[in-house]
Amino acid sequence: MNKEIYSVVAASKDRQIDLFVGTSDIKTLTASYVTQLHSSQLYICYCKQKQIGWFTFEDRGAYVALNHYHLEGSYLALEDVKQLFDYVKDLAKAQKFKYIEISVEKEYQVLFESIGGVTVLERYNELSGQMVCVIHLTVIQQNWLNLHTAGLVVVDSGRLLLAYSNNKKAWYLPGGKIDSLENSREALIREIEEELSLIIAPDELTYLCPITAPAYGEKLNIMMRQDCYTYPLKGQVVQANNEIGAVKYFSYQEYLQEPILVPGVLMVYEQLTDRAML
Repeated sequence: MNKEIYSVVAASKDRQIDLFVGTSDIKTLTASYVTQLHSSQLYICYCKQKQIGWFTFEDRGAYVALNHYHLEGSYLALEDVKQLFDYVKDLAKAQKFKYIEISVEKEYQVLFESIGGVTVLERYNELSGQMVCVIHLTVIQQNWLNLHTAGLVVVDSGRLLLAYSNNKKAWYLPGGKIDSLENSREALIREIEEELSLIIAPDELTYLCPITAPAYGEKLNIMMRQDCYTYPLKGQVVQANNEIGAVKYFSYQEYLQEPILVPGVLMVYEQLTDRAML
C-alpha cells in the first residue's frame, strides 16, 4: 500500500468518549478511566477514508505514551503498521516529544521491533494475565543507535546518589560512556575517578542490572545501554569534578520534583524499587 492512502486525524473529546464506549474491547468505563481519556488526545486512523483504528497520546513530559490503541486485525501486517507509525512519529515530533512509548502484549513484540522499536522493559500485567513489553520508538525516520555506558548505584537511607551535569542541566547516575577496549566495569572505575574524585575498589563493585532507555541530551535516535553496578561508599568522600556541578542523594519522590527527568534514572529507580532497595 502507498503511504498517501493513510491518514491520522485528531478527534474531539466528545467523539473520543463515544468511540471508546462503542468498542467491544472495553466492557465498562470507570470514572477514572473516562478522566484519563479526557486528559489525553485521541487520534483516529484511516485507510482510504475508512476508519481502521485509533490511539491516544498521553503527555509524559519528555516523551509521549501511546495508549488505548486499537487497530483492526487486517491492518496488523508489518508494512501497514510501519506506514501508520510513520505518521505517528511525525505527529509526536511536531509536538516536540523526544520519543514514543507503547506497551504491547508479548505476541506483538517482534512486530514493533521490526519497525524499529526497542524493548526497554517486560512486566506481568495482572489484569490481563499476560506479559507486556514496554517499547520505545524514535520520533524520526531513523532506527535507534546504541550508546554503551556504565553507571554507579549508591543508595543511602532510601535515597539514590545522583550527579548534576552542567552540560545537560540534569541529574544523572554517576558514570559515563564505555571507550573502545574497555569493559563496563573498567569504564565505570575511570569515569567515577574523573567525575567524583573517588577511587573505586574493583572487588567491591557488584553488577546490578542492565538499563535500556533513550539517552537524554543526545540525538533523537540514541538509545543508552547501561550496565549498572552497586558500590558501598563506606565513608568515602565524593567530590564533583569536571562537568559535574554537584552530587546529591534523592528519594524517588524528591527526584520527581526535578524539572528534567532523565529516562535512564527513572528506570534505575524502578529497578531499585522492584528489588526493595529503596
